[in-house]
Amino acid sequence: MVNLKKHWKKSLLTFILVELIMLGSVTAFSGGAWHFNIIGKRAFIFEILSSLKPIMENLVLLLLAQKIIDGVDRKQLQHRWSQILFYSFGISLFSWGIFAVKFNVYDFFKSIFPIIFQTNKMANTVIVMLFIGYLLSHTNTLLLEFDKKIKYIILVALSIIPTILWSLKLSGNSNFFFGTVLWGVFLLLLVRNLSQTMPKIINKNIIWGLVVTILVGSGLLYSLNLLNNKVLLLNSADVLANRLSFLTSNTVSFMIALCLFILLKNKHLIRSISWDLLFGAVLFSSHFLFAIPLWRNIWRTNFWLNQTSPRLLVSLLTSTIITSFILIALELLRKYSMKQLSLASPRKATALLNALGLALVANFALVNSNSLFILQDAFSAIKSSQLMLLNVLLFFALIMIIFAIFNRVLLTSMITLAFLVAFTFANVQKMVSRNEPIIPVDITSNLQNMGTILKLVNIWLVIFLLILLLVMIILSILIEKKIKFNSIFNWISRFSIILISSAFISIFLIKLPSVPSSSVTWKKSDYTFFNRLLVNQFNYSYHPESVKTDFRSNGSAVALASRIIVPIMDKPANYSKQTINQIAENLGKQADSINKTRDHNIKNDTVIYVLSESFSNPQRVPGVEMKNPIPETTQLKKQTTSGLMDSYGYGGGTADIEYEALTGLSLNNFAPTLSTPYVELIPKLSYQPSVLDLFKNKNAIHPFQPDLYNRVNVFKKLGFDKFYNTSAPNKVKYIKSIDGQNAIGNKVSRNSKYISDKSAYNEVKRVMNMNKGGQFIQLSTMQNHMPYVAGQYGKGNPFAITGDLTDASQDRLKTYSYEINQTDKALKNLISMADNSKKDVTIVFYGDHLPGLYEWAQNSDQKMNQYDSTLHQTDYFIYSNHSNKKVQKSVVAPYMFTPMMLEQTNSKVSPYYALLTQCMKELPAGERDKYMLDNGKEISEQNLTAKQKKLLNEYRLIQYDITAGKHFLKKGSNFFTVK
Repeated sequence: MVNLKKHWKKSLLTFILVELIMLGSVTAFSGGAWHFNIIGKRAFIFEILSSLKPIMENLVLLLLAQKIIDGVDRKQLQHRWSQILFYSFGISLFSWGIFAVKFNVYDFFKSIFPIIFQTNKMANTVIVMLFIGYLLSHTNTLLLEFDKKIKYIILVALSIIPTILWSLKLSGNSNFFFGTVLWGVFLLLLVRNLSQTMPKIINKNIIWGLVVTILVGSGLLYSLNLLNNKVLLLNSADVLANRLSFLTSNTVSFMIALCLFILLKNKHLIRSISWDLLFGAVLFSSHFLFAIPLWRNIWRTNFWLNQTSPRLLVSLLTSTIITSFILIALELLRKYSMKQLSLASPRKATALLNALGLALVANFALVNSNSLFILQDAFSAIKSSQLMLLNVLLFFALIMIIFAIFNRVLLTSMITLAFLVAFTFANVQKMVSRNEPIIPVDITSNLQNMGTILKLVNIWLVIFLLILLLVMIILSILIEKKIKFNSIFNWISRFSIILISSAFISIFLIKLPSVPSSSVTWKKSDYTFFNRLLVNQFNYSYHPESVKTDFRSNGSAVALASRIIVPIMDKPANYSKQTINQIAENLGKQADSINKTRDHNIKNDTVIYVLSESFSNPQRVPGVEMKNPIPETTQLKKQTTSGLMDSYGYGGGTADIEYEALTGLSLNNFAPTLSTPYVELIPKLSYQPSVLDLFKNKNAIHPFQPDLYNRVNVFKKLGFDKFYNTSAPNKVKYIKSIDGQNAIGNKVSRNSKYISDKSAYNEVKRVMNMNKGGQFIQLSTMQNHMPYVAGQYGKGNPFAITGDLTDASQDRLKTYSYEINQTDKALKNLISMADNSKKDVTIVFYGDHLPGLYEWAQNSDQKMNQYDSTLHQTDYFIYSNHSNKKVQKSVVAPYMFTPMMLEQTNSKVSPYYALLTQCMKELPAGERDKYMLDNGKEISEQNLTAKQKKLLNEYRLIQYDITAGKHFLKKGSNFFTVK
């Protein structure tokens, strides 16, 4: 019991001192009270705590001086140097891997040569003190004795004068780095002659001396706050407190530290303190790449502004206590690892350190490989340190599984490193050839096409790399056998590591795909603890529009985890080959019945699908009062098949709606976790039926960059002959923006000028005239894409907006209204082009979603829910220059367009389109787990009739077979063929 009490006393005292070091670091490196714009009591607390940094540095040096006097040898020098190197390079690696601090060669050398490059003044001071102590103890030379006058002169020169100078504005930003080394030597001399230097009366009443010194220091700081900016030569109190926190030799801090040291010595507690931990805490908390990113990342300006003094103190204590425990765990791992390595018996501690280091290296390497090692691009894209930490933890869990399987330190490290090098190399090769990183589907789907993949890289370089990695693994095996390294874990530990690590990874494999890509598409069920934690605290945001952006923003581990397990669709209860064949047979008969009444074959026509970006009449939105910005479209809708389209998205979701329109498959039937079929589904399929199957010639036009939403690969798989965009090889010819100037910018930003719809329609005409016979053209416009910059079109904008929206929302709506008015005018020319063509032309025109700009002045969130149905209604029409037939469907979903187009043109159908025709006629438009009736009212699936539910089940069975099932209905089969 006695030993236990002593153990706890020692641990508690050391922990308190470590905690004080962390408190001083967090306040000093956070930039001071002015950085957070805090005043009053909170600022005073900040200033007091920042003074802990030099106090604790002095105490650490004084404790070291005592250790040197008690005896120093070469091993202590080596041990201390290895500790400095461990923290210098280890924390640099941590900073590069998690805080995304920019990597450069100079910082790398500063990290591996911390003493030569003087990266940490305390590290240099400790080495110099140990070296001098070692020399003096081995040359039998007594430490120099100075009389009191010389000691006071040194004290004045190294402490009092710098303290005064740093308090004045005249001193600028002077650095007293070398002075800290001299100060350490002085403290060594001081401790050696402490009994002679310190008067006995002070030594006996040291507690009172400590109290008086603290009160004097606090009083001076309080007085400076009262005199803040009133004394011309003095720095303001907050600046002064922060500056003096970086002057180790400042007088007040020295006196407090000296009193503490004497008190500990008188109480015989010095030997109860782990100096290794204290020095580790100093190195850990003041690392040149780590301190500022860590503390400033934790203490954000907005956070401080809302804190009371007690909450501020509690927050500080909580964060630093957690950090202190992390430091203690790290230092224990370091010590045990060094001991194990010295005994040639690396076990758990060494394995944990190796796994952590490899995880940091893996995250750093892949973050940079995703940007082809253009460091500025790599680090500028990262959203948060929390996300980087999550990436490292996922890598760490995976590596620990590998360690548990192979159970050897060197062998496992080499295998992991070999895999990392190979994966990084492959990732870079794909970035070079395809401009996107490796995703899980590349591994699963491309193993069968290994020959094609190898053509993309230098085969000899691959062979050399494989041989090199194999040699490294063989060497590690031989070295372990020769040195006779022991196994790391026993069977229970191995099983536990695999179980815990697998469970940790599995949570993210299962949960990450369920996080919606955009907050505007969140449903009530999406507001889970996990989703809120990732989005709000980790700043996670899935980017289906760009695989590269997703990997660069969220990190490779998180992005890969979000794509490994993506459920496509729930399996219908009665799915089987017999059921599918029976449905296909029935639909074949139905197609024959439909075709008896139709005499046209669509393959001979020109069909143009126009996805008009964010096109929707704002007059339908409650609270908006304005004149009609799309009069031509409104008039045209009265003459042909038209109505409202129930859109899956609001403010986004273009690729999903485009997918529905082209394929005839409903997102309503897919699993909620499948957010973007272009990215998560089509790459996995060998065949995706679509409207393109009905035509010989088919081309796509998107007057913007082609990379978004994986369109390049998707359009190739769907069967488009050419994809015209703003990049080679098939560049669009017409590139004027609304103002008549050449469009600038190839990304979504307020500085971009998108290619106008007028130019896009001219491009359609150009492509149409290039091909003879039947053809299909898909156009996805960009003109009306956000952002909608207030006042962008100046006095030329005739639209006045009034109503219940906020002023900012009305300003953006005015810009948007002008843009869709330009679309309306250009649309008239597109219709004229169709009318004047000798070809049979049909245009399917629809807005993909509403712009995400509506915000009400009062109860905006409530009104967003109240008007949810209206905010998902866009305009559509189907116009044919050779048919006046109207298809009666007031509210449609995008997957209904092709059967409607076929009916309007009186064209024959395949069994597949017979099914979609039946769904179009008998089912209401289904999006977002709801069904919208012709009057705009939304109902749930439960409210469908028995006949509708039976049809919906058949539709789901066919969709499941095509996408997630066994593909009983294959490409080229009668089911997808028009007879």
